[in-house]
Amino acid sequence: MRKTVLMVATIIASLSTVAAQEHRASSGNRGAHHKVEARIATPKLLAVRFHHDVCPSCKKLKPDFEALSASVVDDSVLLITLDLSTPATQQQAALMAGALGLDSLWTGDLSRIGTVTFLDTKSKKVLVEFRSDGDTTLEASWRTAIQLHRNER
Repeated sequence: MRKTVLMVATIIASLSTVAAQEHRASSGNRGAHHKVEARIATPKLLAVRFHHDVCPSCKKLKPDFEALSASVVDDSVLLITLDLSTPATQQQAALMAGALGLDSLWTGDLSRIGTVTFLDTKSKKVLVEFRSDGDTTLEASWRTAIQLHRNER
């Protein structure tokens, strides 16, 4: 029995090593066979999710927000998560908010966790704020934000 387990473990380890070696690209040719389809562009809208690991609403919202990325492929929407869970992620979130000019959203407290705020990229005007405990869905909020953005142009 021990020989069999040892043999199976050895086979799995050797197959993993072979697979890893096949996926390695030479340093001069790294990624040459794979191209990224996405092009650099300026987003029209920002979707900013405020997250905290212990927040039940945040945990419920996470898969919906991740699924939203598939819906916004044709629209120029940048999905951002500002994680307020730890001092380290709070610092990174503050830097991200500052880099994107989101001073008006950055309250310095946890009042926004469990929300997604849709903003116009240029004006930073809030178009829609989705609360996970509200009456609407995240996708419906996104569609409303897109429509409001189109109407304002």
